[in-house]
Amino acid sequence: MIILSPAQMKQAESYAMELLGLPEEILMERAGMAVARSIRRFFPEASKIVALAGKGNNGGDALVALRDLVGGQNKLDVVLQFPEDQCGESVRRELRRLRSLGVQSSAMGSQSSWHKIQHADLLIDGFLGTGLSGELPVTLQDAFERINRMDKAVVSVDIPSGVDGETGHVFPLAMRARMTVTLGFPKWGLFLDPGHRYCGAILLAPIGLPDVSRFPEGLIELSGVLLSPWEAKSLLPERSPAMHKGSAGHVGVWGGGPGKRGSAELVSLGALRSGSGLATIYWSEAENEILPRNPEIMVASGSSPREAIFDRSDVLAIGPGWDPARISVPFVRSVLDEFEGPVVADAGIFDVFQKQPEEMRRKNGLPLVLTPHPGEMSRLLGINIQEILSSPRRIALETARLTGAIVLLKGWRTIVAAPDGRTAVNPTGAPNMATAGMGDVLTGIIASFLGQGKDAYSSTVSGAYIHGLAGEVAWKHGVRAGLLAHELAFHIPEARKTLEDVQVSSTGEDLLLFKPLN
Repeated sequence: MIILSPAQMKQAESYAMELLGLPEEILMERAGMAVARSIRRFFPEASKIVALAGKGNNGGDALVALRDLVGGQNKLDVVLQFPEDQCGESVRRELRRLRSLGVQSSAMGSQSSWHKIQHADLLIDGFLGTGLSGELPVTLQDAFERINRMDKAVVSVDIPSGVDGETGHVFPLAMRARMTVTLGFPKWGLFLDPGHRYCGAILLAPIGLPDVSRFPEGLIELSGVLLSPWEAKSLLPERSPAMHKGSAGHVGVWGGGPGKRGSAELVSLGALRSGSGLATIYWSEAENEILPRNPEIMVASGSSPREAIFDRSDVLAIGPGWDPARISVPFVRSVLDEFEGPVVADAGIFDVFQKQPEEMRRKNGLPLVLTPHPGEMSRLLGINIQEILSSPRRIALETARLTGAIVLLKGWRTIVAAPDGRTAVNPTGAPNMATAGMGDVLTGIIASFLGQGKDAYSSTVSGAYIHGLAGEVAWKHGVRAGLLAHELAFHIPEARKTLEDVQVSSTGEDLLLFKPLN
């Protein structure tokens, strides 16, 4: 599913108005009706509803939504961020229409405005839109803080007020929504930290914009994707009725140094639980041989990875559990440059190539997937973690271009980037996954999908989706904390079955893109 920046969304709306001859007022009418529709569907008990309206189009959308809710037992009010004579034409027009229906407005900050807000069942947040830039005025900061403390049901129009629509930054806080109704297309700021934390459930509502396939080539750079369940489903490896262990992929693992030998086992377990036919751990003949706790996992000893696992493996996973001081750099180079298959690299590999990301590029040009968390990315690039956290999409994309690799930057909302400019954000995951070894299992899932014949980008984005979905499955089984990495691996088959059962959504429907776990 295409995900846009605010600037791209503005281009899409302008093109729609030009192509279809749609007046802006019609798009606003559809947007407001979509918000009202979501309120009826998800908050049917709300009858005291207040629209919080800024001076721009988001304020107009909120007022249209309120107008559509007129009737029955509903008690409706408006609170304006600015005096009416300072508002845009769309807001003034909707205020006139609402007054004709008996709905009055008051100015933000007045005693009557706070009385309305305090006694409301639901607030429609239309103060600010996706084009926010710069720090919020102190008056808005105070208002947001006060409203957030009330813990009201808030439905935000397009994006919670105070969240940057492109970066997800907040300046320094935002309206905390129970639901965000995003219009036309998802926006990046809804799925990047910390903005995502303010969104609540995220509902995508169509407003009559053309399908992206109708946009002229080059009008909008359509490189960003929010991975939807049906898209993730389409990327899963197929299971032929005639499949056997030799055709299901053999994952070779080089990882698990002293004190961290479980890392290689977790990679192998993730691979096997994701459908691989075989998994073998390389262990140096100079070390005591390990005995995996899972009897399905094999071990191969030798003087080098080339000798032990190159010939038998379809894909190699390297780095988890490495002690960089004990790793032979020539061995690492031989894996990157001479192994004739895809490589997934994690953890210790980023210490080996600290501040040398360009040295990770494979000389044979074959697929490479890198899966760092922000701390590992910091060591690889030689930049501070805060810079990575503030611009994860940009950093992931720059690293992909430097290394020639598919880069998966882990986080609450994991980002995947390719050297050709494609980027994706993964919406799955759960708080119970905050334990050691989860990344090792993810490495195994991605390696498994590569070994089953999927391309590097598809393997990485679908692997991230399944990994997070397995955490959600465990959460729904009641495991809210204390989920161990090897236990997560046991939920992978159920996560896959959950994904395989997903039905493709029809075009034109409201889509629930994200729902907080409860």
